[in-house]
Amino acid sequence: MLTGKERESFALEVMEEVRRWPGVEMRPHASAVSGESDGVEFRLSGRQIGHLHSDCGVHLSLTKALKESVVKESLAEPLPLAPSSGWTMFNPMNAGDVARAIWLLRLNYIRLRRQRLTPLASASSELLQQHEAALGTISTGVASVLRRTQLRSKPRPMPELGA
Repeated sequence: MLTGKERESFALEVMEEVRRWPGVEMRPHASAVSGESDGVEFRLSGRQIGHLHSDCGVHLSLTKALKESVVKESLAEPLPLAPSSGWTMFNPMNAGDVARAIWLLRLNYIRLRRQRLTPLASASSELLQQHEAALGTISTGVASVLRRTQLRSKPRPMPELGA
């Protein structure tokens, strides 16, 4: 378990890294149970990349196939409150787990970024190439599932302003 000081350091390191990614917005995250602020969430084009709770638990919504792959490889766990959805969680046990939390958020950032692009634009995006390189060596299973979730002939439309 993380101590109070380790939790603070963990949260700051995650927030400092993720907020630097182009297009990411941070805002308070409201607890699904109480509605009270319970951490911070990261958004890209109006969609949530994931959120970091005050206890440093990281929750993110993936495609069901991607969730199955990261759970199978013990990179995250299914979220008990939504077991049949794509929601996953990662509960850090020590300060060194910050790298995995950032890795999971980066994986979802890449997935959401690619959804706005055609396959050709995705393949030639310097930004995506940099983020994929920052993932380091991901499992071939997760990488394969990520590529399959991105196959589309047209990019998804941007959300309406004010929606």
